[in-house]
Amino acid sequence: MTDMRFEMTRTRARSEDHLAFRLLVALTYPLFLAAAILSRLVPAGSGFLARPTDRVSIFTQARRTSEATIAFAFMG
Repeated sequence: MTDMRFEMTRTRARSEDHLAFRLLVALTYPLFLAAAILSRLVPAGSGFLARPTDRVSIFTQARRTSEATIAFAFMG
C-alpha cells in the first residue's frame, strides 16, 4: 500500500516537472527565436555569434536551444 502511494506521488511530481519544463520552454522560445534570427542576419565573419554547423530552420534552432538551456534548471 505504501509503495503504491509513493509511486503515485513520484509520478505526479514527474508530471508536474514535465509541465513546468514545457512552460519554461514556451516562455523562453521567443527569446531564442530572436537570437536565431539575429544569428542569421549578422555576417559570418564578424565573430559576434557562432554559426551552427548544420543548417536547420530558425524554429528548430530556437527549440533545440531553449530545451537544452532549460534542461539545466531541472538538473540536480
